[in-house]
Amino acid sequence: MPRVEWSEEDRATAYVQWVVNKKNVRRTAEDCNIPHGTLRYWVKEWEEKGPPEAMENKISSTSYEFVVHANKVRESAMNKLEELIPTAETKQLSAIATVVGIMDDKIRLASGLATRRTENTYVLPSKAEMKSFVDTLIASAEDRSAVVVEGEVELEQPESSGLLQLKG
Repeated sequence: MPRVEWSEEDRATAYVQWVVNKKNVRRTAEDCNIPHGTLRYWVKEWEEKGPPEAMENKISSTSYEFVVHANKVRESAMNKLEELIPTAETKQLSAIATVVGIMDDKIRLASGLATRRTENTYVLPSKAEMKSFVDTLIASAEDRSAVVVEGEVELEQPESSGLLQLKG
């Protein structure tokens, strides 16, 4: 079997597709018609060193082309969804909405944008817990004040060494 030569454009397309496929090698190999072993070899290099600098322009243009095409597909799906809403069954609407969501994720991945959102939730203590906490602070402050001895403290100023002279 003759050995296939892969162009920089083929590699750039594979790289973009690999990123868009959330770094799934098997799916990317199928999408790009590249043998799994070949793509695995390329991915190993990309993971170790990143994509070659010579490929960066190709990757950029391939990403742009992918995003433009994906936006068209998403827009078509949105139009079809809008058209079907009055008469379609839930199953049909769900399938088209899934396509819209998948395309949106792929566009975000190819564009280098986040595809997940993280929310942090903070729960404040209850009113009873806050009252108990404040009461403990007050009791600790009262205990501390009983221990503190009042007195006057005089601080002596060291004599000037002549380096800094205060003007007054």
